[in-house]
Amino acid sequence: MANAPDNKPITVVIAGRPYPIRVTEGEEKGLRALVGEINDRFNDFQIKYRDRDKQDCLVMTLLTYASELRSAREQADSGSDDALRKRLAQLDKMVEGMLG
Repeated sequence: MANAPDNKPITVVIAGRPYPIRVTEGEEKGLRALVGEINDRFNDFQIKYRDRDKQDCLVMTLLTYASELRSAREQADSGSDDALRKRLAQLDKMVEGMLG
């Protein structure tokens, strides 16, 4: 998600807060799906842990994604599936773009 001229600005809402980012046309659909998944997990954590604040639930959500990403990387590194490695690299860039 580099800041290239062909990127377009969009706003995604995570945990009730808007985040403006720039994406290519091809990244937008996948990113919006990812944001939907993040919000679903976040909402599940909020329901399960009612005594926690939003930030705690958001951190728990992101930790689950980080754990899944690490497991997927380890599987990719132990195998020879180039398509999976490329997809993981794309997902890694997407997550870094959201956090950075």
